[in-house]
Amino acid sequence: MDTAKVIDKLNAIVRWEWTGIVQYTQHSFLVQDLWREVYASFFRKSAEESMKHCRLIGDKIVALGGVPTVERAEIRQSTDLREMLRFNLEFERKAVQLYTEALELAQDNHPLRILLEDLLLEEQSGVEELEKLMATQERAAQPRQEPASKVG
Repeated sequence: MDTAKVIDKLNAIVRWEWTGIVQYTQHSFLVQDLWREVYASFFRKSAEESMKHCRLIGDKIVALGGVPTVERAEIRQSTDLREMLRFNLEFERKAVQLYTEALELAQDNHPLRILLEDLLLEEQSGVEELEKLMATQERAAQPRQEPASKVG
């Protein structure tokens, strides 16, 4: 295992998880109207998951002899719920990509592979949950069609 490459990739993950903490928290602040009751807590829970992942990966970087980054990527924000969900789906998909790339670099480090596999599973679950929410939001935004009535 090339430890320097693994640390670099793990730092890319930490950078991304820092972004998730801020982006999800900001969305929990900004979500309004009837959806606030549902989505504010959903976004906060997602921010907590990003913090957990950041902490685990940051500790692993130190164990491997590196220093975790304090940098983050651009925060994407909106006051439109569908756009927030789309931003967060894109965020989760990128996280899946980063964890997959790190997993490929950690071929011969079994404990690290297990950690990355567990976190990858959580990220993939996040993608799937957001895809379901996006489908629900898209259906809710479409005009409702009345069923055809029978003439009899």
